Amino acid sequence: MADTTSPLPSIQEPVVDRFRRWNPLWYKFIKPLLETVRSNGVSIEQLENSYTISVNQNGRVIGSIKLDGTGGTSTFAVLADKFVVINPSNNADGITAFVVGNVNGTPTVGINGNLIVDDTILARHLDVASLSSITANIGTVTTGRLQNAANTSWLDLNTNELVFTA
Repeated sequence: MADTTSPLPSIQEPVVDRFRRWNPLWYKFIKPLLETVRSNGVSIEQLENSYTISVNQNGRVIGSIKLDGTGGTSTFAVLADKFVVINPSNNADGITAFVVGNVNGTPTVGINGNLIVDDTILARHLDVASLSSITANIGTVTTGRLQNAANTSWLDLNTNELVFTA
C-alpha cells in the first residue's frame, strides 16, 4: 500500500519524466486514484468532465470546479474551518470570508463583517420588529409622541404636552 500520509511533492516536481513514465514521488498518490477510477468503471474522460481544479505553485486554487449536475442538483462540500479568498493582484495576503464556529452551541458559518461593501446595507433590506442603538444621529424626526419605555415621561407633539414624572 502506498504511503499517502506524507505531504505531496512540490508543484515544481515533474509528474512524468521525458519518457512519459510516472515520477515515483507522484506515483504513490496517483496509483490509488487510478485504481479507484478503474474499479468504479469511470473513464478518465468522465472524470475530467465532472471535476476540474487548478492549483498554483503556492498551493492556492486558481482554476474552477465544474460539478456534474445531470441529476438536477449538485453539492459542493468543503471540509474546512476557514474559507479564505485571495486577491489575484496581491496574493500574499488572504481575506477570511467565512469561518465555522458555534452560536449558542450550534455549529454555524460566520461571515466576516469587514467584508460588507460600503453602501450595500440599505433601509429597505431591514424588516425588523425592534431596532436599538446606543447613539444615533438621525437628523429630523417626524413623530406624534416621544416617550420613555415606562410611559412615565413624554413629549406629545400633537398636544404640545411635556410630562416628566418619577
